[in-house]
Amino acid sequence: MIIDIHTHLFAAGWVPKEFYYGIARFITREFAKQGVHQTNEEVGDALVEATSDPDGVLLLEEMDEAGIDKSVVFPIDFGVPAGDPEVPIETVNRHIADVAAKHPDRLISFVSVDPRREGALDLVKKCVEDWGMQGLKLHPSAGFYPNQEEVYRLLEWADSAGLPVIIHSGGMMYPWRAKFSQAMFFDDIAVDFPDLQVIAAHAGGMFGYQQMIAVASIKLNILVDISAWQVYAQKDYAGFCRALRQYLDFVGSDRVLFGSDSPSFRSIMSNTDWVGLIRDLPKNAPEGTVFSREEISAILGGNALRLLTAK
Repeated sequence: MIIDIHTHLFAAGWVPKEFYYGIARFITREFAKQGVHQTNEEVGDALVEATSDPDGVLLLEEMDEAGIDKSVVFPIDFGVPAGDPEVPIETVNRHIADVAAKHPDRLISFVSVDPRREGALDLVKKCVEDWGMQGLKLHPSAGFYPNQEEVYRLLEWADSAGLPVIIHSGGMMYPWRAKFSQAMFFDDIAVDFPDLQVIAAHAGGMFGYQQMIAVASIKLNILVDISAWQVYAQKDYAGFCRALRQYLDFVGSDRVLFGSDSPSFRSIMSNTDWVGLIRDLPKNAPEGTVFSREEISAILGGNALRLLTAK
């Protein structure tokens, strides 16, 4: 079984436009190298349309093509620092919960909310108890630290309810701030909630992963997902293999999970290619870096299945 632990659904009015304009900065720079000049706003507005998939039609097609059996899907709440978009975060969570309920064999929904919002804990409870969402996703780069008081109120409830929690780690494009999502803040969570299963999304980031290894290697309730590592694998395959091997050696093959961050990286690497790259590591990894079939099976789905059915 293959499980993608990290995907999103987007639609117009769900996320502040600053999110898309930040991504567009990378695209317009590459366009300019080719003599094509567009503004961040022009490209960002096009991204809104290109990534719109409110009912998960494109996600499910992508899963079928890549051979992904299940995906965990959640929204992003950047409304506190950037100003709320047209659609309230409660409505977005409810919609994603409903989409997952229509495809119970394929999609698993997690609630996402900025913990600084008034009523954030009540919303989490409603999403889980009334709407069937099965975990919590937090994005600290919106401007809060993972170990601050507002976050702990949500983590305490998630811990008592036996919910897994995914927390963004590593870098983040403009205008969000990476200082809030560094690995060492996960150390406090691991100590204060030793039974809470916490997934560090993006495994600390391509260039911060060793700090995350330092935490997760000795804090046994910290897991990692490798979403967004498509860039690393594409630009430096040997380096990617060495980094993943370090995770397996020091953290354990039972705490590394497959993720795509779809739809964010579709233009860089299709999920079909991303799944294939991971699946083929035992035969394609460079000399001196070895992966077993058992390790790859655990990463691609075994670990996520155990986590999601542990409650």
